[in-house]
Amino acid sequence: MNSPTALRLGPAAAGRCRRRVHLDHAPGAPKQQRTGPDVGVKMRLADMQLHAADVLAGFPAAATGWSPKSGERPAIVLGPTLRTPTRIGTPDLLIAADGGYLPVIVRGHRTLDPGSGALTSPVDDPDTATVDAKRRLRKHPLDVLQLAHLYTMLTELGLASSTARGGVIGRGGGPDGDDGSVIVWHDLAAALPDYAERFADRWAVARAAEDGGELAFPSRIAECRRCPWWPVCSAELEASHDISLLAAGSDVQLLHDAGMTTLDDLVAAPQSELDALQLTSVPPTEARIRAKARLDGVPLVRRRNDPAARRADVELDVDMESYLDAGAYLWGTLLSGADIGFDRDYQAFVSWDGLPGPGEADAFVRFWQFLTEVRTACAARGLSFAAYCWSRAAEERWLYSTPRRFPETVGMPTVEEITAYCTSPQWIDLYAEVKRQFVVPGSMRLKAIAPIAGFAWRDAEPGGENSMAWYRAAVGADGLPPDPAMRQRVLEYNEDDVRATAAIRAWMSDGAAAVPTVAELTAQLDGTASRDAATADP
Repeated sequence: MNSPTALRLGPAAAGRCRRRVHLDHAPGAPKQQRTGPDVGVKMRLADMQLHAADVLAGFPAAATGWSPKSGERPAIVLGPTLRTPTRIGTPDLLIAADGGYLPVIVRGHRTLDPGSGALTSPVDDPDTATVDAKRRLRKHPLDVLQLAHLYTMLTELGLASSTARGGVIGRGGGPDGDDGSVIVWHDLAAALPDYAERFADRWAVARAAEDGGELAFPSRIAECRRCPWWPVCSAELEASHDISLLAAGSDVQLLHDAGMTTLDDLVAAPQSELDALQLTSVPPTEARIRAKARLDGVPLVRRRNDPAARRADVELDVDMESYLDAGAYLWGTLLSGADIGFDRDYQAFVSWDGLPGPGEADAFVRFWQFLTEVRTACAARGLSFAAYCWSRAAEERWLYSTPRRFPETVGMPTVEEITAYCTSPQWIDLYAEVKRQFVVPGSMRLKAIAPIAGFAWRDAEPGGENSMAWYRAAVGADGLPPDPAMRQRVLEYNEDDVRATAAIRAWMSDGAAAVPTVAELTAQLDGTASRDAATADP
């Protein structure tokens, strides 16, 4: 058993799931069942490491190999390892200020948004902090918790600045500036009490785990999606029919307080009891239906007998491929319906020139011109037109931002033109259509819904994260020659994405008769309730 002072937690612990902390420190945890980071996570980590190396190279005068015990107090310290009795951490930088040091970390995400009020200083002049009139802080709670961890360590070591502040150097940006060129300063005073409470809890969980105890139990949360322990927890949750498989956030506690901890409890609950709960992650009127569908292995439930997506005489399926925050390099389309004289096969408006850059603007303009020509041809023939995507937020991010970033490109539409199109009835989010027509007890991902409609991807590993790794190889982003095979793989994957939305739409229009209706499941629930009442003890 470790001594009471041997357990030290790092900066990520306070922001992590309690169960993950337990499994990380439990000697008997089934470590062989853990998964490694997926392709997307590895790619992001590699990109962040390269970004951090570039940023830190801009501090040639920073002290390296420094120890708090040395007695020296350089103006800037590079990558020191700090230890206290219960904590360990390595800030990317320490900046001397107000009688001590401020911690700074480098991250691979955006740190600022349009607005005002962010406190920033140039990376090449960290002592000069001013309020930015054009940008505001982008919220990253985990960054703040990690900075609070590092600042707390500096305080315990007697090295903290009298100003409770921590900095982040991010990546990306917009027309108002590059996030990687500034240190964004967070006021930590308000965050320190929350951090202290979280850290104390996680430390107790870890200590109990090391000693053979258990203070944290599995429950599905957003963090599960990328957690290496998910295979372990998901098996436990599925075996117990845990309520968190259906509900999320504060709803889980609300249901627990009402005596419902499993899907079976939810199915058996009176509807009046569910209606009285202030559930937000699942409509109370659908909770029992979703629970029963999940228990029965039913992936979709029709809200009515004849679900159908909105259709048009001429239809265009659209899918975009992007790379992190750098830009969108591919707009894929598939035209169907009435023949208006255009190529009805899959078309890819793509740039392999690397991101960001003018190539993505050119690809977007070509896509927009094609879309405009098809719409114009339909209007001239008196035909209705609709374009379909899966979850419009992804496409609209780049529909709006590309014109903002490349307004001088010939043929580039204005933001006003984009707005007019995206708010028109011709732009249809098939994700929203499925959600409107079906009760979905499980995943709403395209890769989960399309197989129900009988569609299969050609690639054995289809997915947005994987496609970004393929893109890196396709453009030679890792210093190797561009790989033509990976270009073809990306194109085929994108083509299958647009064909998947077309398949879902056709399946819905055919009635989706293979899945039950809400009325059918409700009748089964009511029948079960009637039988239970009839056999109950008098």
